[in-house]
Parts: sequence; structure tokens; C-alpha cells
Amino acid sequence: MRPAARWGGWREAGSRLALLPLLGASLAAPGWVLATSPAIPLWLRAGLLALTALAALRPQWSPAVLIGLVPLLPIWPTLVPTVPDGIVHLVVATQALPWIVIRLCGRRGDGTSMAPGWGVFVGVATVSFLASITPEPWRGFDLPHVWRLLQTQVPDYIFAVDHAAAPNTLRAWTALMDGLLCVLIVGWAVTRATRERTLRAAAVAAILTALFGMVQAWTGLGLQTAWLVFDSGITRINATYIDPNALAAFYALTAPVLVGLAMRSTAWTRTAWASGAALVLAAVVMTAGRAGLVALGTGLLTMVWIALRHGLDAIDPSPFVQRSLRRAVRLVVVVVLVVVAGVAALGTALDVRHEQQTSYVHTWLYTFNLRQPPDAIAKGRLAVWQVAFRMVEEHPLTGQGLGNAPGEFERVRATLGIESLPRDARLSPHNTYLLVASELGALGLAAFVLMLAAVVIGVRAPGNLVPRTAATWPVAGLVGGLVGYTLTMLTGDRILLREDVVVGTLCAALATLGAPPLPRAWRVTAVGLLLVACASWPVRTGWIGGRAALVAAPPHEGLHPDQVGARGETYRWTTGDAVLHVPAEAWRVRIPVRNLSPQPQRLEVAIDGRPADRRLVDSGPWVVLDYRLPPHPDGRWHAIRLQVSPTWQVPGDARVLGVVVGEWGYETR
Repeated sequence: MRPAARWGGWREAGSRLALLPLLGASLAAPGWVLATSPAIPLWLRAGLLALTALAALRPQWSPAVLIGLVPLLPIWPTLVPTVPDGIVHLVVATQALPWIVIRLCGRRGDGTSMAPGWGVFVGVATVSFLASITPEPWRGFDLPHVWRLLQTQVPDYIFAVDHAAAPNTLRAWTALMDGLLCVLIVGWAVTRATRERTLRAAAVAAILTALFGMVQAWTGLGLQTAWLVFDSGITRINATYIDPNALAAFYALTAPVLVGLAMRSTAWTRTAWASGAALVLAAVVMTAGRAGLVALGTGLLTMVWIALRHGLDAIDPSPFVQRSLRRAVRLVVVVVLVVVAGVAALGTALDVRHEQQTSYVHTWLYTFNLRQPPDAIAKGRLAVWQVAFRMVEEHPLTGQGLGNAPGEFERVRATLGIESLPRDARLSPHNTYLLVASELGALGLAAFVLMLAAVVIGVRAPGNLVPRTAATWPVAGLVGGLVGYTLTMLTGDRILLREDVVVGTLCAALATLGAPPLPRAWRVTAVGLLLVACASWPVRTGWIGGRAALVAAPPHEGLHPDQVGARGETYRWTTGDAVLHVPAEAWRVRIPVRNLSPQPQRLEVAIDGRPADRRLVDSGPWVVLDYRLPPHPDGRWHAIRLQVSPTWQVPGDARVLGVVVGEWGYETR
């Protein structure tokens, strides 16, 4: 066997081996929830299983299913309470699970340069996620502790609505993993010959969201309450999204594709796609997303520049396009510049402010009002960025931790004394690059830039933008949309919402199909970056170079958040494995527990690692666990471990439940 063939065989085996953890994670969380959770209504489970069957029977349709369906989903958990908040996550799983199995069986595709690019970014983020669940050095290799941490978040991260209160690290990591799965699916399922079919699905999704947005503006169905308060003078549609700025970014990504499809077509199909593009352009205006509209204009100009550079106007069936497209583009640019200058002059002369806006025209008048402070034009973003920069300064190399930026925001804001921002607000940096830097540090930002470089390299690969070929128009629109989407990252967080991650990675993968291996310099840099990230893991967790922590008693483990009963009493549910910690000087502990499941539960109690009790707890009455605590041999705290079996779930509640723990206490010497 030749060395090249032998190396190719090892690489293929390594690729399949790397898919096994993905398969296991997909089965353990979204797959298990999809199949068994009582919190998913029967009709929705049937639909999700049908999507899974479709992926198994028609796997080549998966990218079109994802990009056509995901943009339509985010609003439904607010309209139909039985739909889980993580519906996008579950839909991605329906397509990913069959495809991972298909790939393990040997199927390969054209591949995409986005796969290694996004993979490096996810690799750095994964190290940050693992650091968040790594036991402290004083615990040793306490794998049950890790299991208890995960039990309190899985599957709750799929159903929890209050993102500010719920743990964000697992949610943020799974969103990035969904992006990786989407990129892989595109590389396996789509070829350059079939790419346009998937782009049509994206275009149809954009048209459908725009239609929903028009109905929403008329009826108020699904309008997000926050924007009715922040922009009370106008109606900012969010359509099927939950954020109008994210919707505007989606349109900036897909509207150039619609225009590209129109230019690629002839006769009535050109008119149909052009009408859809006009509808989406109107919807962009109705989002009042300023960055989104600017990004859309930039994307359209980029598309036209690519088309003219590749001679697409010369082969167009329309004589007008052949003769006048270049002059029309120059005229449009001049008109836009004149309009911007006029709006700036009028807005400044009238001194229009944000609180005065009563129309979409007023939105741009106050935007270009040069008499107001810059932060007023930016709607507080400059202050938000100041907080984000301070978060980066605190941990410049590794960041605050994946998903932790909103949780750390108030602490840093209070430290800086910024009073122009609301107190107790869990805000994100409103800038994707600052979000990455604040959560993942310089390592994450470098990985993100490497990913963008991989997209640029893949787009420029021979065969993606073919000169003087009508089929290049939609691809040119896609590239223009990606340029606009990248611009929206300057004022928005494009990796915060799962739908943004899924749609963005799908489109980037489609644009880079069939690219050859990335340059050696890119690969060496990526490997070096991953090695540094892995080397930082034991340092950031204190296993290397850290000081022994002096802890009176660590936090309790395996408990769901506290709840308040009808009489004002506090209680909390355990998972199947919980640990309560009490100080070393305690000599007696009393813990009331109650079994509310429909069957008896077996309860095993261990104190400081030694078995202390084993009993069958009947359903209904309170049972008080009363134990005397021997002196701890190490002089530390006492650990009371409660293991419950079987666990259960209440219909409509996604949490895995053990027993109820009431108001417990201990006596000290």
C-alpha cells in the first residue's frame, strides 16, 4: 500500500472515531429527550420522529430541511407553551442522528472548509466547557460530582425559558455543537451541483418569515414585549424570531440569495423570486434593525461586484441587464449617498431623538442626528462595550468562561460605576467579537478569526464562483449575504441564539463546498491554538499552579433550584444523586424528605463516603432523616449523599426528580 493511501485510511478511521462522542452526546441528551420526555406533547414527538425518519430515508434533503425549517421555529415556544424552548436543538438532532450513523457506515461527501474552521472554534469552546465542570483540585478525580452537575442541567437546558436564571455554559456549548453538526451534514449531503436546491429552501424560509412578519405587524401576534417598551413609537416585527435584530441579520444573509435566484432565473420565475426579495426588503425595514439594513445593502453591493467581476451581466437574457447593470449600480450608490447626506442634514437640523420616533423614517433621522452623544445614537452599546472590554481585561487569555458573559455583566458594570445601563441586567456584549473575547479570551478570538479565514479561503476555491455561468448568481448572493452577516456581528451577538448559529453555519458551509485542504500555515496555526487551549485547561481549573482553596463548606450538589410552597416554606427537589454539605463542627443533622412519585422509592444515604442508611420511602408522608455525625477524620465538612431510585418526571416538567427535601438543619457542638 502506498504511504498516501495508508495515511488516507488512518485519517478516515480517525474521522469516524471522532464521530462516536458526537453520537453518544446526541443520543444521551436531545435523542433521549425526543424519545422519552413527558414534557414533549405527543403531536410534537410524532413530528420530530417523522423528521428523523425523513433524514434516514432521504438524507440528501437534510440541509434543506434544516435551513428551511429552523428560521420558522424560534417564536413558537412563546405562542404555544407546550413547545420546548430548545425546539431548534431537537430539530437539529433529528437530522444529525441518522447522518452520523450514515457517515459511520462509510458515506462521504464533497466536504467544506467551514468544517475544520468551525471545528477549531468549537474545540476551544469545548475546553472552556470542560473547565467549567472539572472538579476543584481538593475534590480529586470526583466523577460523581461531574455527573451531579450535569444531572441538574440535562435535560432542563432544552426546556428552561429563563435564560438569565438558567446555567448558560451547557446551553452555549450545545448551540455551538449544533453548528458543527450542521456544517458536517452539509459537507456530507450537498454537492456543488445540488447546492442551489438548499439555497431555494433558505429563500422560501425568508419569504415565509416576512409574510408572518406582515401579519404580525397587523395583528400583534407574537410581538416581543420588550421591544414594545424600548421602541414604543414604532412596531418592530420579529416575525418567527424572538429578536428583531436577529431577524434583520437573517434577512441580511438571505435577501441577497433571493436576488441571486431572481437573476439566475428567467420569465415568470424571475418575477416570482424578485417579488419575494421585495417582500423581504420591506420586512427588513419593519424590523427597524439599522445594522441589518446597512449589512443588507453591503451584501447586495458585494453580490453585484462579484457578478460583474465574473461577467454574469454579459450572459444575462435581459438586454437591459447586459447594457445597463453597471450604470444602474453606480446610480444607486450615488442616490444612496445623497439620501444619507439629506437624512443626516434633516435629522441634525430637527434634532430628532430616539424617544421621538413614530415611524421608520424617524429611526434613521435620529440615527444620523449628529447633535446627540454617540452613545445615544448607538442606543447604549458604547457603555455595553465598555463593560465587555473590562471583562476581557480581567481574563485576557481564556475569558470569563463559555456562556458566562451575561452572568458577569452586572458585577463588572457595578465595578465601573456605569449608571446609564439598567441595574441587575444580564446583557450580552452586543458584538460577536467582544462576546467571543469576553467568554473565551484571546484563544477564542483567534479561533474565531481562523474560522472566518477558512470561510474566505473556501469561497475563493476554484469551482465555487464560476465566471460567465448563470448558476453563479445564487452563490454570489450567498457570499454577499455572508459579508453582510459578518457586518451584523459588529453590533449583535450572532453566536448567542441557537437559530443564528444554525443558519449562519449552514450558509457558510454551503458557500465553501468542495474546497481543497486548507493551507499548511492555517493548519499549523490551528493545531498550535488547540494545544495551547488544552494546556490552559489544568491551569484555569487550579490543578496546576493553583492554591488550595479554603472552603467552609462547598455548595450542595444534585439539587434543583429552591422553590417556595403555599405556606411560605422553602423546599427543593433532588435529582437521583444529591450531596448536602454541613460544617465539620456539626454533630447532628435532620433532613425532612418526601416522596411525591406514584410509587415507592429506594433511598440510600452515605455520610462522608460510608453507608449510613437504606430504606424504602412510601409515596406521600414526610420522613425525617435524623443522623448523628462522627468527627470528620480530615477535620473538614461532612458530606451527606442521597441516592434515589427510581427517579421520575412530572408531566410538563422536564426535570429529572428524586425526592423533595424540606427545610433541613444541623446542630453544632
